[in-house]
Amino acid sequence: MTSQRDVQQSQAAQVGFVMKSYRASFVNEDGRRGLTQEGLLKRMGSVDLEYAERYSHATVSRWESGVTRPALRRLIVFGQALNLSSMEIAGLVLLAGLAPDLQTALKFSNGNGTGNGVEAPETQSEASGDSPVADDETGFKPTDRIAEFRPSFAIDFFKFLALVAVIAGAGTCLAYAAADYSWTPELLTGFAIVLVFLQRFVVPEDGWRHNQLFRISLFFVLSTPLLQFAPLGTDHYGFYAIPGLVGTHFPHLLALLTNLLLAWSAGWTWRLLWRWQYASPKGSPNPLRRAVWVVLPPVGFVYGVIFVISNTSVVIQLAVLMPVIAAVFSVLLVLRDPEINPSERDRQFLLSTTVIVAVVTTSLGIIAILAIYVSPDLPAVLPDHNLLTSWEIDFAALGFTREEALDRLNLGYMWHAMCLLGYMVFVVGANLIVAIYRIGAADEKFLVQRLSGA
Repeated sequence: MTSQRDVQQSQAAQVGFVMKSYRASFVNEDGRRGLTQEGLLKRMGSVDLEYAERYSHATVSRWESGVTRPALRRLIVFGQALNLSSMEIAGLVLLAGLAPDLQTALKFSNGNGTGNGVEAPETQSEASGDSPVADDETGFKPTDRIAEFRPSFAIDFFKFLALVAVIAGAGTCLAYAAADYSWTPELLTGFAIVLVFLQRFVVPEDGWRHNQLFRISLFFVLSTPLLQFAPLGTDHYGFYAIPGLVGTHFPHLLALLTNLLLAWSAGWTWRLLWRWQYASPKGSPNPLRRAVWVVLPPVGFVYGVIFVISNTSVVIQLAVLMPVIAAVFSVLLVLRDPEINPSERDRQFLLSTTVIVAVVTTSLGIIAILAIYVSPDLPAVLPDHNLLTSWEIDFAALGFTREEALDRLNLGYMWHAMCLLGYMVFVVGANLIVAIYRIGAADEKFLVQRLSGA
């Protein structure tokens, strides 16, 4: 039974991908290429009024993502609405596993064989127990979504616990193995960042639309300030001010685990919002608004926490970085939205503009970093306060004077800023450029392969 369900889900995903490709390549009467999801439903409604009255763009999204099992009536109406040939409609029917052979599929596509028990109405087929996910009149059942989300959340939570255990174990080992503690904070921070980053290649993206990259980026942005304060043996949350922790590995370890919890909490929030906007009829019909609803709340949540528990220096830096993170990942979601189908000219313009903006902002970033580094008074904000409280730094316990602390803080800022700039350019920026370059390419390639094999 499980294997049959897997086959049905695979067929649904393949059919959905081909349907999306047909929609994207459809040529309108005015010569414009591509249909919106609402436009597709309008054309299908001209064949069968039910599709214009009962369904929304969220339903089309589930068709194209393979969430709902293909129905014979839907495929026939879809083919007639897009002026597909009988052979093309038959190919969709065969791909969906709704006919045993091409001859039978051609009979269905030509309108023969209806009413013989093989064809099922749209609502009956997609709401039946055989469908991968039920699709009722509204196209969404919250209980099904919650049940589907629960195992994914559990697996991800265990991955989170594994990262916590490895980072905590590494911190303890470094503390006992290092003869000189002065470089342990940098080593621990670097190890944690590399570990979290490498999991993206070990653990697949799992269809969550840049969710892993989003969490990794938040963790990186939150953790690199530790490099700024590591030469002081302090952290930007003030854990080092807890009695007995100064001069040990625990302040940096607690700061890293705090960052991990914040980043993963934002990622879980992203998942819930993504389901609301992209897999339910309550999602916004506007692609940009959908993306902003998914990205902005978790970013705002993380910055709100940092605003309260971190010091002024980091709060100011993240006031610049967090909007950039929100903007980039909103654009990444928009680029993968089924509604977006730019022309080749638009894609080339977007790609060249993005590259130019990246070069300009990178140059400005380098200039700003060097200007701050050579300035004797910047950054001069010691980690001795947050929004909740403030405390006195025991420079005698740290082993240097206030002037020496400011010099070390300046050097640490240089490390922090260069690492952050490199990540934003070579990782986040590169992913954005690749996403722009690949707009529509995968769909067209898949369609060509599928049709050539038919």
